[in-house]
Formats: sequence, C-alpha cells, structure tokens
Amino acid sequence: MVIVMRRMRTFCRYWGECLVRSLPATLPILFVCEISFLLGHGLIMTLLGVRMSLEGFPSQMAGLLMSSFSFGFVIGSYWLEKRIRAVGHIRVFAACAATLAVTAMLHGLWVNPWAWLAWRVFGGGATAGLLMVMESWVSGESSNDNRGKVLGWYLVCSTLSLAGGQWLLNTADPATMVLFSVAGMLFAMSLVPLSIHRIHGPKAAQELKPQKIKIRELFKRAPVGLVGAFTAGLMVQAFFAMTPYYGQEIGLSTAQTAQFMAITTLVALFAQWGLGRLSDRIDRRKVILAMAAIMAVSGAFISVAARADYLMLLVVASFHTAMLHTLYSLSLAHTNDWLEPEEIVAANGKLMMAYGVGSIVGPFGASIVMHFVGPDGLWFFLGAVALSLAAFISLRLLIRRGRAREAVSQEPFVAMPVLETQHYLNELDPRHEPVQFELDLQGEWLTDEDRYPRGRGKLDQATSAA
Repeated sequence: MVIVMRRMRTFCRYWGECLVRSLPATLPILFVCEISFLLGHGLIMTLLGVRMSLEGFPSQMAGLLMSSFSFGFVIGSYWLEKRIRAVGHIRVFAACAATLAVTAMLHGLWVNPWAWLAWRVFGGGATAGLLMVMESWVSGESSNDNRGKVLGWYLVCSTLSLAGGQWLLNTADPATMVLFSVAGMLFAMSLVPLSIHRIHGPKAAQELKPQKIKIRELFKRAPVGLVGAFTAGLMVQAFFAMTPYYGQEIGLSTAQTAQFMAITTLVALFAQWGLGRLSDRIDRRKVILAMAAIMAVSGAFISVAARADYLMLLVVASFHTAMLHTLYSLSLAHTNDWLEPEEIVAANGKLMMAYGVGSIVGPFGASIVMHFVGPDGLWFFLGAVALSLAAFISLRLLIRRGRAREAVSQEPFVAMPVLETQHYLNELDPRHEPVQFELDLQGEWLTDEDRYPRGRGKLDQATSAA
C-alpha cells in the first residue's frame, strides 16, 4: 500500500510539474486565485436562491435580485476597465475580491430583500472586475501558439470550481450565517497567492487594427449568431438565478439542490466538446436548431419528471442544460464564420452586449412566469424561449433555401467556460489576439487606435451574407 501511495504521489508530482512548465510563469498562481474565487462564487449563487425560498421572498423579488447582479456586472464592465488601465491588474483584483468578501457576509448579517438588491449590484460589479483581470491576464500572458491549451485549462478549472462551490452548500445549514462566511473567506483567500508572490502584471497584448461593424450589419451577416447570443443570456442567467429557488419550492432537500446544480453544470464540460466537433462538420445553424428543439421538448418534460422521481428529473434536466450551456459558444462560432478576420473582435463586442441585455432580462422574466404558473414556470419560460429560437432559425433556413448561398469555411469551434455571463471570455479565443474595448456612450466600441489615430487606411468592407 505504501509503495502504491508513493507511486501515485510521484505520478501526480510529475504531471503537475509538466503542467506548470507548459504554462506561462504567472498563470499557475492566477489559476489558484481563480479556483478560490469561483468556489465562493458557485456557493453564493446557489445559497442565495435557497435562502430566498427559506425566507419566503416572492419569486418576483428573487428574479429582480438576480437581474440586479447582471446590471452591476454590465456597469462594472464599463467602469473597471478604465481602472485596470489606470492602477493595474493586481490592485483592481484586490479591491474586487475584498468587495465580494464584504458583500457575501453582509447578505447573512442583514437579511432584507432591498438591502440584498444593493449588495447584488456591488457583487456583480466586483465579479466583472475579477473576470476582467483574470481573463485579460491569461490572454496577455499567452500567444496564438498556446492560447488554445491555456483556454482548455481555464475551462476545466472554472467548471470544476463552479460545481465544487455548489457542493459546498451541503457543509452547513443555509438558514444560518455560516455559509455566507465561508463564501466571504473563499473570496478573501483568492487574494493570498497574488499577495505572497512577486509577479508582474500581464504582458502587453499584440496591437490589432480591428474594423468596426454595426449591429444592423452584424444581424444582416449572422442573424442566428446575434439572436442566439441574446437567447443564451436570457436562459443561462435565468437558470443559475432561479433553479435553486425552484428546487426549494418543489421540496428538494438542500443536498439534492446542491447536487442538482453541480451535475447540471458539469455536463456542459463534456457537451461543449461533442457538440462543437459536430458543428465543425455540418451547418452550425442546424446544430443550434436541434439544440433549441431539445431544450424546448425537455423543458416541457422536466416538470413531469420532477413529479415522478428525482433521478429522472436530474437526467432530463442534464439534457436541457447540456444544450443550454453550449448555446453561446456555438452562436459565437457561427458568427465568426461569416466575418473577415479584422471584424471578429468588434463583432464579438456586439455579441457581448446582446448577451448582457439578455442576462438582465432573463431572471426577472422567469420570476414573473413562476409567480403566475408556480415553480414549473421556470422550465416553461426556458422551453418557450428555446422554442422561439427554434422558430426563428427555421424561418431563416426557409428564407435562405431559395437563394444562392456563398460557400463559407467554418472556423474551428472553441469551447467556453461555464459561467453565468460570458462578457469577457472572448479575450481567450485562440482564433485572434485580444484587444481591450472602451464603450462610447453613443454606442460604438472604441479601441486605443480609434481614440489615437495613426493614419491607417480604411479597411475594405466584407460583402458575404449568412
């Protein structure tokens, strides 16, 4: 037995050293910070839904609270990007982690829906700051040669940590202050690796010369991609926000709710690769149509499965969430298929905006349906949204059937981490080097080159149509 343990330790040490050597020097430290942060994030998101049900908050208030998180995220995305440029990545990371630790414990100290509304706005902004720092740091430290490998490790760490945080719900009574304190400690611990190591900030990313593209033009080129991104925002945030509340309302135990959230999150880790490889071989719109149809059908059957057996509920819901968590990645890949390389960065910014608007509307919309229909309204809402997406894609395919369609070479699919929001995940896309944006209040995304022209010529507009 001792010999086996020694060999296992040697094996783990060998592969651990190989992993560290294969990554840029600062990234293993950053990944440790990411694991602590996402453990706390997964715990607090599930804990809030359970606690709101225990406190008797109405479903509309629950949805409003979760929508306020997305609102804070959008605001933080705009404001904190400037602070990162002004004071650096490490200081912004420290400020945001401290803010999350404080707001997590304030939820337990003052149980009031209107106070929680304010804490969720601040929590959303701080979460945006942490994701901006981590993902721009990872992107700045990697290159086109290794960004796919780095994204793969980021995907595994983020998904497992998020699911692990939901399992932590089983460690204490959610009706007490304990779990809020645990979440706060995890957020605070994410500061430690950066504080005790002397490391530099991310290297400056290679400068790009992206071409602007308006939302109207993007919709003309890839309508399924833009509508798919908006739909993904509606559904993903509604799922994460309202499913813990749903579990408590239908009588699931705290342990079952934590297990349900963790397993339905983990299935996406495998579904993205399988569906992504399939979409590399056939028209991505047909893959998205099939996914939307599966979500619509499974959404109708989940309520029946919940009344029959918990295991059946888990199986049917896993089919639903496997499609749900892959929708944004495929929408992004489909959009990139119909763009010139210099247009991809600007177009991805528009997809982020569409996803952000959907993530604000989704939780509150689902809560309204649940108020009138009951807990099953969550799945009716998700099923109806998926059915609307399937109808839209079917209409687009019928419109294009009679027209000559230019052949297009599909870009390789890139899996994205499973998070409530995807606003900054495009920086890790290995198909292009990253660039930071600033949002002009008139609605255009500006880069440093737009603000400080250097006399570059106007790029040619692409003419292909999806």
